[in-house]
This record gives sequence, structure tokens and C-alpha cells, in this order.
Amino acid sequence: MLSLLLGIGFSCGTSKKLGKDSNLSSTELLVRRLETKQIKAKTFDGRAKIDFRSTDMSASATIRIRMQKDSSIWVTLSKLGFEVGRAFITSDSVHILDRINNEYTVYALDYLSKEYQLPGNLLLIQQVILGNPFFLSRNFTSTSAGDRYLLNDSGSGKEIKMSIETNALRLRNFQYLEPSASRSLNLDLEEYNAANDKQDFSYLRKFVVDSRETGKVEVNIQFTQVELNVPISMPFDVPQRFKRVK
Repeated sequence: MLSLLLGIGFSCGTSKKLGKDSNLSSTELLVRRLETKQIKAKTFDGRAKIDFRSTDMSASATIRIRMQKDSSIWVTLSKLGFEVGRAFITSDSVHILDRINNEYTVYALDYLSKEYQLPGNLLLIQQVILGNPFFLSRNFTSTSAGDRYLLNDSGSGKEIKMSIETNALRLRNFQYLEPSASRSLNLDLEEYNAANDKQDFSYLRKFVVDSRETGKVEVNIQFTQVELNVPISMPFDVPQRFKRVK
């Protein structure tokens, strides 16, 4: 469950002019605005309740996530007040402590994408944690529908879709589709509120992953506490009794 957590609607409308620039299209201007509106955080410290459901199992737990921008991510998973797992992610590796079985595992970071058939790297995972729009590129086309901007980027058999609030420019929905491989990821971001430093943060995330390898997996993360740009520590000590299994 801890490994999967770490790996981790569009109608047509008329295009909306976003500004005047002789060199940039309205879509490129929108992408620039999204980049400037992203949550800025050198550090992150959050607590959340998590619900996990797949065809084989369902479970709930609490997690603590800490993050150092562009450097590392630290995660603990607890049940009934007891820590059952801990992970430390760097730019090239994932370290996992299994406190139930007293085991220690180290994977290359690309294990997450290979195991669960989804794109992933440290910077991407950090963007997902913050709730920022990601995969931003100038290959998007954009339309407007009601109070949403709809971004679409399709190519090489893959499609990325985003739904963005027109006023606050907050990400509301993200989809990654790979029809030829029967893979999809859907992420809804809800319950935006100000974090400790007044930046808007989505306190409720709803993930649905579906692929031949994983089947349908649903993960809901309800953040209960979030602090941005505060001092953090990321303790990760491997007890001598733990057996390294990989």
C-alpha cells in the first residue's frame, strides 16, 4: 500500500483570449499564468487520513508527509496510533521500512513507474503533493467551459487533460490516459482552503488508477493539517534487527 501511494471531464468550448502578446498564444499565456500561481514551498509538513480500495483489499490509515523541495520526501504510515511503515524518497531511490515484518527495502526511483505503469519522478511526486498543475508544456490546446479552462495534450498514444478554475487558477481535475495499454489515472482536487502561509491548498484528493497491472485502485487522501515553509526533520534509521530484502 505504501509503495503504491508513493507511485502516485472535458467538453469542448470556445477558446478564450487571455491577453495580448505578439509571440505567445492564449494557451501559452495560460500556462505561464499557471506556473506563476503554483504553490511555492521549500518545505512541506502534512498529516492526512487515507482510504485505499482495490479489487483485492480495502484499508485505511493515517500518514505524515514531509518534503524538502527538489531534494527528498519522507512518509510514515500508521494504524491505530502505531507506525507500520516509513519511506524516504530521493532523486534516485526509494527506501522503505516495513515495521510489521522487520524488513528494509531499497528500490531505484523508476521502480514506482515500472511497478505501477505510471510516469513518476521526485519532482512530479512533489507537485502532486502540493496540488500544483504538472506536465505543463506548450503542447496543450485550451478551451473554456463555464468557470473552467480545459487543457488537453495528446500525442504518442497518451493524453493529458486538466480542468482549471478560471478565476483562482486552481487545479480541479487531472487525467492521464493511455488507451493502447488500458491505463488511466484520474485525480480530483477538492476542499481548497488557505494553509498556514495563506496559499490555497487542496485538502481532499481523490485518485482512481486503472490498468491491467493494478486493476482499479481508489485512494482518497483527506489532509487534516498542512504547514508550508516550516522547519522539518526526516529521521530514517534502519534498526539492526531489520532484514534487507532488496
